[in-house]
Amino acid sequence: MSLEIKMAIADDVNEIAKIYKSLIGYPGCTWSEEYPTIEDVENDINKKSLYVMQDKGKIIAVAAAGKDDELENLECWNKEIKFPCDLARIGVIKEYQNKGIAKELVRYIEKDVINRGFDGIHFLVSKTNPRALALYNNLEYCCCGETIMYDIDWFCYEKKLKK
Repeated sequence: MSLEIKMAIADDVNEIAKIYKSLIGYPGCTWSEEYPTIEDVENDINKKSLYVMQDKGKIIAVAAAGKDDELENLECWNKEIKFPCDLARIGVIKEYQNKGIAKELVRYIEKDVINRGFDGIHFLVSKTNPRALALYNNLEYCCCGETIMYDIDWFCYEKKLKK
C-alpha cells in the first residue's frame, strides 16, 4: 500500500459521498440515505475539516474533524479541554477494513488538529458499533458519558491532546 493523508478538496465530493453510501447498513453504522449527505461533505470541505486517506490516488478512508457546536452543550465533557474539535463521519471502504486504516487516520488527525489550535477531540459513537468502540479504547479515548440524539443511543468519547 502507498498511503497518503490529506485534506479533501471539492473534486473529492462524489467519491466521498459514494464511500458513505456504501457503508449504510454495515454492522454498527448509524448512517442512512438521509445522512451523511453531499451537503455534509461539501460543508466539511469548505470548513477545511475533511481528511481523506488515499492508496495510489484512490480514496479509501475519510473522517471529519473540526469545530461543530452540535455537541458542546453536553454536560459530560472534560472542562480541562478548552477548544475541542469534533470527530465525525469516519468511514473506511470495505476492502480496506481490518487493516489498521482507521487507527492510522485518527492518529494523523490527532496530530494535525493540534497544529490547527485544538487541544482535544470529542465525539459520539453508537453503542451498537463494537469495532469503533474497540478502536477508540485502543487509542486511549475516554468514555465520559452517554446521550440519546437522533433517536440513537450514544457513548460520549473524548481525549485531551498533548503537543
